[in-house]
Amino acid sequence: MNRQPSESDVGVFVSSHDLDDYDILSSMTLSVAVPYRTTESFRKVIWAAMTTYGLGNSSVDHVLRRYGHLWDSRSDKSFQRDSRIVALRTVCDTVDKISHALEEQQVERRLGPICAKAALCRLEASFKAAFGLVRRGYIFETDAVARLILEQLAWAFAAHAQSDEAIFRLPATKCISTLKSAFPDVGVLYGTLSEWAHIDPSIARNYVDFHVAGVDVVRRGAFNSFESGATIALLAPLYLDVAQRLFAPFSLERCTELRKLLSELHVQYASGAESADDQ
Repeated sequence: MNRQPSESDVGVFVSSHDLDDYDILSSMTLSVAVPYRTTESFRKVIWAAMTTYGLGNSSVDHVLRRYGHLWDSRSDKSFQRDSRIVALRTVCDTVDKISHALEEQQVERRLGPICAKAALCRLEASFKAAFGLVRRGYIFETDAVARLILEQLAWAFAAHAQSDEAIFRLPATKCISTLKSAFPDVGVLYGTLSEWAHIDPSIARNYVDFHVAGVDVVRRGAFNSFESGATIALLAPLYLDVAQRLFAPFSLERCTELRKLLSELHVQYASGAESADDQ
């Protein structure tokens, strides 16, 4: 005998961590986000509900019986197929694993290690935020979050060895040189991100030129936002390396596996960008 659903089973909620990442299902009248781990059969029911609403019908079962073959012929297209999005999705999943492994680590009872660990753990949210901005096509905003990630990595790296008193006088922007001493490529990356993340006075000339030419203000741009996505893929191995150097949450073998995975994902992302440019 089937259990009767409780109120909590059928309650209406307005938020969910499941939608940190999602796929979009679209019909002629509606678009709906579904958690990306959901099954094809679940998506079919959601599509049927959308179609039912769009047709002004009241029976999802009727739509499934009459039009279900249309879904079946294209069901594979309900899953994300852009290799760049798939790569960044796996990058964020890997960052999540690093963050949770780090959270399990015991640290010295000094402010330096305590604060460094907290800053690194919370960066999981920053990576996900940057990924979401890339998916929406935002340009400057993505680079601003990427710069925040790099500054927080630098701050955590520098803070780890600081005295309790010095922690409170340690600005993130002054820590890049410390991180650069261990990871030399950081300096160039930070300079590039700073150019995009800050409004330089010289950009005013571009605004005037665009206005005179009657060009619309650019709010989103897939090409540039996907360029920024490459930075997110590049920052993930650095996140792993900083976490491993400061707290060693993984065995050497496991860390090597994760570094290899993240490097492959960066290559996969770059390959996907090249394919998109050729289309």
